[in-house]
Amino acid sequence: MVMTRYALPLRVEFRPGESATSFASRLARRNGAPRLITFCSDVGIDYFNLVNGGPEDIARLAGLGATSADDLQCATPQLVEPGYFRLGQVRIKFTAFTRTAPRGCPHCLQVARNPLDVAQLGIWQLASIRTCDRHGCYLVPLPKPASNKDTFDIPHLLDSYAAVEPVPADPKDLVFEHDLRRRIDQGAGTSWLDRLPFHVAAQTCENFGVLLTRGPEANRDDLSPAQWAKAGSAGYAVLRQGPEAFRQKLKDIQDAHPIDNTLYRTRYRVFFEWLRYRDDDPAFDPIRDLVRDFIFRNFPISEGTTVLGKPCPEQFVHSLSTARSTYGVSGWKLARRLAALGLAERKTVGKGFVLKAYVPSEVVSGIVTELDALLNAGEAAQHLGIERFMLEKLTRPGLIDKFFDERNSSPLYHPRALDGFTARLRKLAKGPHPGGETLDIASAAHRLRIPTERLVDIILRNRIPLRAEDPQTARFGGFRVSLAVLRETIASDHEGAVRPSRAAEILGITIRTVRALLDQGHLEARMVREMQSGRERRYVCARALERFAQTHITVVALAAKSGRLPGAEAIVQTDRGARALELGTRTNMIFRRADVS
Repeated sequence: MVMTRYALPLRVEFRPGESATSFASRLARRNGAPRLITFCSDVGIDYFNLVNGGPEDIARLAGLGATSADDLQCATPQLVEPGYFRLGQVRIKFTAFTRTAPRGCPHCLQVARNPLDVAQLGIWQLASIRTCDRHGCYLVPLPKPASNKDTFDIPHLLDSYAAVEPVPADPKDLVFEHDLRRRIDQGAGTSWLDRLPFHVAAQTCENFGVLLTRGPEANRDDLSPAQWAKAGSAGYAVLRQGPEAFRQKLKDIQDAHPIDNTLYRTRYRVFFEWLRYRDDDPAFDPIRDLVRDFIFRNFPISEGTTVLGKPCPEQFVHSLSTARSTYGVSGWKLARRLAALGLAERKTVGKGFVLKAYVPSEVVSGIVTELDALLNAGEAAQHLGIERFMLEKLTRPGLIDKFFDERNSSPLYHPRALDGFTARLRKLAKGPHPGGETLDIASAAHRLRIPTERLVDIILRNRIPLRAEDPQTARFGGFRVSLAVLRETIASDHEGAVRPSRAAEILGITIRTVRALLDQGHLEARMVREMQSGRERRYVCARALERFAQTHITVVALAAKSGRLPGAEAIVQTDRGARALELGTRTNMIFRRADVS
């Protein structure tokens, strides 16, 4: 405790948390001084140094008022360097204060028997502190002084104060304010939000909270203290969780609106405009950088466009219009490809498409590369070595996929789909047949009097062996097939279903294993009535069989690849953590390809 030897005979009681100017102005009025500034001159205190929390003048005041200089100093904002004050345990920039607009507690003013009993706490000079912690009501502004030299003269201001009814605060709206008080009393913590300067954390929580609670078109000047308090707690609830939660909330706001011609300013206007005018304060750089990077990566901002003071280094996402103009691609083709990828959908009203989300640049670039490689029907037929009418026949049942699967669209094909079709045939092909009657596929279809496309489907579903002079380079017209094998297969083919014996042959397993796969749902069963016996039997769906063969492999096939014995291969794969399908006893061992790759 620091005290002078001579205290004034008339004193006032110091209120916990009271600022030095409040205490001095009450002490001045108690001793008959009409104004605080006059009192300071009379007792040798530098008024402006006292206003700025100067330790020497606070110590002199404490001696005159017979109170603790330490308590006065702790509760008074002290100017420690140009533009920065210290209050409690925290260094705070002047922009966090409203020192020239003093406020008071209406409940304290209402119950006070004497104006000299009413004190102004130092913490009330902070803009983000809006309530009296003792009474739980919102502070109210005190009358404006005629001279700025009377701004801190509390009794002088109260001379013209008109009483107002206290407005109680909702406790859940004061979570943020309680954290600010904790920070002043105990100092900043170690979280991301606590590591931000006090004024940055406080103002960001409040202004982001305005966006969350009042919407992008809110007018900050129209908000009441209660609305500001609610906004601060809403923003604090997000930012206290760190930068990732901040980004996610920005994304949630974006996703809550449909993709249209409006950009980020429409969605974040009140928050963005506030942040934009903080460009003279580098302390806001962490917030500015985070928001700017989010906007660059989530909105179609063209390269070089300036956002929050910095140019966009590259365009990360696109709308339909920016993709069309940037890449010079057909909007019709682009929109349909995005729809096929699940990134766009047809408009419910009118023609055209609408994006579900902005499209990453790498996705657009990949689509453009695909579109550049597309072939029309004539070019695709030439690529396969067939006539155009044959291409149309193979396309109709889906043996060859069109790039745009629309009834009225001009047929366009990607070389990948064409080569995939040829690869399926080459996989069945071996060298020239040593004997027996073989025909090319089209001639065989003519001989057997069935459509070519159906014959190709039968060949692929049943994995009928093909012959070619050079299986690695053969095209559609170069594949030959045995008529005898075809006749036998066609006789047992049941429109997309194959016998269990044929399924076992295709997979290289026993019929018992096929039945176990059917029983456990790994293969899809089809009930087929046989023409010869008239009995209904369980067959295997050919499509399901094909999918199963693509995703599973037998231990025998694995052993053939590795050169090990099947028993040894089974032990190796089990030791590596792969688990075979549980099919029961006396069945073949089968693994998922994903587990053994």
